[in-house]
Amino acid sequence: MENIIIRCLQCNELFCPTEYDTFPSYSYDRETDDFIEIECDDLTEFKDAHRNHDTVKLYVVEGSFCSQYAYWEPIREDYFLASDGTEIYTIRRYRTHINRPLKYQIVDFEIVFGKPIVKVQEADLKAQMIIDSKIYGFSKEKIRIFIRLYRSFISRIELEDLEETGFSFDNPMVSYAKLKDRVKEEFLNRCKSIFDEKEIESLRCFIDENSEYNDVMNVEITKPYYLKPLLTRLQNSYEDANLNHTIHKHSI
Repeated sequence: MENIIIRCLQCNELFCPTEYDTFPSYSYDRETDDFIEIECDDLTEFKDAHRNHDTVKLYVVEGSFCSQYAYWEPIREDYFLASDGTEIYTIRRYRTHINRPLKYQIVDFEIVFGKPIVKVQEADLKAQMIIDSKIYGFSKEKIRIFIRLYRSFISRIELEDLEETGFSFDNPMVSYAKLKDRVKEEFLNRCKSIFDEKEIESLRCFIDENSEYNDVMNVEITKPYYLKPLLTRLQNSYEDANLNHTIHKHSI
């Protein structure tokens, strides 16, 4: 996602410049049974529509993006924060039709993030350990105990003990993380009360071989959020912007 939004103070309209602004669009011509290329320059159109208006740049706040839609969904509705250096605004980004561009608007909501939920991929982990039992000799009972120990260990550690390995393509609020090396060794030390030295080495190999991206040893981290209505903020900030706004103000 681009990190700069242009806001017209007179109209309160937003535009997000991208590298695709000058890409052509295509329209089907029934008479010729062919597609017609239509030249586009979205940024120039926005500037022309708001000529002599005061504008400001809003900078997207890193880590504020939230959505219920997969990254690949074209029809979507997302939210994030952006700031002009003085105020922080909640931005709604949406598309209502696959052939229409993404639209942006300031909305009167606060994004409230909850405590991240860390979860072991238990079903997938069990299935992989059963498959690899031919290599490492894991018994069903030892697999059950290992997963129980891992679940208990994960419930007691902090996010700082994890190293992010990637994001879910199906849910932008979900990411994956592995144990940092120091924490991995701490976990294996706890396993020594149940597993012998040879089994510990097998577990170390299994962990190392299953800790890429969303592999089974990596935990799933869900970042919950909700939108809290702010009944007066949008009206007040819009009026203040028109009357007193001076931060980065310029005309286009």
